[in-house]
Amino acid sequence: ALGSASEKERASPPARDAQGQEQQLKKSLKSATVRVSAGELRGQSVSLLDLLFSKYVPQEKRQELLELYRAGILSTEQVATVVATMVSRTEAANAALVASARSPRRAGTAAGQEQQQEEEED
Repeated sequence: ALGSASEKERASPPARDAQGQEQQLKKSLKSATVRVSAGELRGQSVSLLDLLFSKYVPQEKRQELLELYRAGILSTEQVATVVATMVSRTEAANAALVASARSPRRAGTAAGQEQQQEEEED
């Protein structure tokens, strides 16, 4: 009976350490802020933790970034840079989609002009 009790005690601290590390990780991500330059959060300073769990960061990418951060491969600043870039790229892609959806005639006209030029060259 004594053997099993000491095994439990030995197994318990690492679990607490892991929990403590996770808390520390969240704390450092929460305290790091990113100045957002695009989208609905433009001009605001948002916690890195909130941005990581926003619509801008797909789940697979979030997990990858968190794993690299936990392993010490990426610093807080590097994670912040990646996330800020993702926000900007997502917003740029959305803006391009909205622009092309609003002006289908312009796209059609440009295509028509190209076709005319090709016909004239033949």
